[in-house]
Amino acid sequence: MRKPLHLMLTLIVLFGCGVSAVHAQDFKKLVMPGRVIAGHAEVEGDCAACHAPSALTPQSALCVDCHTEVGADRTGEEGFHGKFSAAASNECAVCHTDHEGRDADIVQAVSSLFDHAMTDFPLLGMHLGLDCGDCHAPDAKHRVTTAECGSCHVANDIHGGALGQDCQNCHVEQAWSETTFNHIAYGYELTGAHAAVACVDCHRGNVFAGTSTGCSSCHAVDDVHGGSKGTDCGSCHNNSSWQGIGFDHFAETGFALADGHEGLDCMDCHSRPDYRDGLAGSCSNCHSGEDNHQGRNGLNCESCHTATDWTDWIFTHAGFGFDLNHRHAELNCSACHKGSTSEPLPASCESCHTFDDSHGGQMRDDCGACHQESSWPAAISFDHDLSGFPLTGTHAALACESCHASNRFHDAPQECVDCHQEDDAHAGTLGNNCSSCHSANEWSVTAFDHDESTGFALLGAHLGTACSACHKESASTLGEVPATCGGCHRNEDVHDGQFGMRCESCHNSSTFSEIENL
Repeated sequence: MRKPLHLMLTLIVLFGCGVSAVHAQDFKKLVMPGRVIAGHAEVEGDCAACHAPSALTPQSALCVDCHTEVGADRTGEEGFHGKFSAAASNECAVCHTDHEGRDADIVQAVSSLFDHAMTDFPLLGMHLGLDCGDCHAPDAKHRVTTAECGSCHVANDIHGGALGQDCQNCHVEQAWSETTFNHIAYGYELTGAHAAVACVDCHRGNVFAGTSTGCSSCHAVDDVHGGSKGTDCGSCHNNSSWQGIGFDHFAETGFALADGHEGLDCMDCHSRPDYRDGLAGSCSNCHSGEDNHQGRNGLNCESCHTATDWTDWIFTHAGFGFDLNHRHAELNCSACHKGSTSEPLPASCESCHTFDDSHGGQMRDDCGACHQESSWPAAISFDHDLSGFPLTGTHAALACESCHASNRFHDAPQECVDCHQEDDAHAGTLGNNCSSCHSANEWSVTAFDHDESTGFALLGAHLGTACSACHKESASTLGEVPATCGGCHRNEDVHDGQFGMRCESCHNSSTFSEIENL
């Protein structure tokens, strides 16, 4: 009781006798309730820098004189101090009390209670499960963290920054791999076969600006005309299928491609890729080598023959359910009819082509599904996507023999590990279902989402932990891997089990040595 009484007497004497300005300053220090934080130390001797003379005068006006960014947020209703009503209207001292020592924490932010919706960057989609430290540097103010996608996702930017920082123009927060880019807005709608084409198939090296929309810019290698027909490929071809020719031969040339002529390749008749070889409508221009009459009957072959069947000038083979087209049309009757032509013949391919079947009967009797009448060994048109193993990603560029050691195609293995055993860094411990993590587009790219697939989100220090650190044997022992902290960190438990297995009550996943919630 003596010391306060002594102090009161001293104050009475000082006020009674009067004090100078210097002594008044010393007096303020004498009555100061405690030392200010380190950040305010340089103005500790100037009380007026933070305190107005009257307690009724708002003190926050003095705070924002130094903390201009906070003041701008409150004025512009931006950021946490502008959007959170309590922070925007109350005195700063309501939340941030000083005079508690140099090392005092006057921010007193609790990350688990902080509502990010009260900032200029609400957390949506995949951002919801992130830890504060995933975006905010530990020693920097949170407000200095930029909202630009590229500041965090530079490693995910396959464009190398060429498209700028506005990643949200194409990507969404639910998953980085999902895109919402509207190609129509840029004057080139992706229709037909183009709708299924990957971006990099047209935009080589992920270069998007200045990409030509002309057909020849991508299809020059498909141009059998060698550029002689110009670059307006759309006048004959369509974007549903490059092989789908839309050229009206009759309207443009006066020669209808009907019956046996229908389905022929342009080069079957035209010797020059520009088609300027002066063909007339006479049959003999193309069929002189097939004229068994050796010209004795003149050049008007159509007076006896039709485009349906060149080899028989009176018999209509089509009426018997087997059109003679392409190579069949070149055959002599005796090539198929070994005996009398009155004897019925089966129309199936294998009835004549048994010795040409190199598949050992695996492909059944529907030879026409892959082979063409124009050439048995060539012009194969098998669509692998209609099989039980569609070719996607890098598989689409492989040669058949890369997987098929012989023409007995059903012998080819279908399990990933059958071909990629040498690429299996897990040495078989994760089983054979490689596609659950790996993509056919790129073996080294994995898509396993531990958070969604296991119910055990990898946060903090767990993010950089190797799979084998927890999965000692294989993924098949997933159910045996403990999900409690004590299951892995028993050796680090200085309490020797006295506080149970719920280590997260005090510790966090960023570092085991930090203690919180005490």
